[in-house]
Amino acid sequence: MTRITATIGAVLVPTVAAAHPNHFAGAETTVAHYLTDPFHVALVCVAGLLAAAAARSLLRRRVQ
Repeated sequence: MTRITATIGAVLVPTVAAAHPNHFAGAETTVAHYLTDPFHVALVCVAGLLAAAAARSLLRRRVQ
């Protein structure tokens, strides 16, 4: 499980840091930008799905 987590982190962290070109151009980023930009919405959805999968996996291990 640790290797999978490390791999996911290694892939996603640079992607989140780079985000998209508007972040490098010095454009103002407001809360509305993060809530309406499809790239940011997709990242939140992926993070939510990964968290749900991890929680489900942990719960299954505890039940057994």
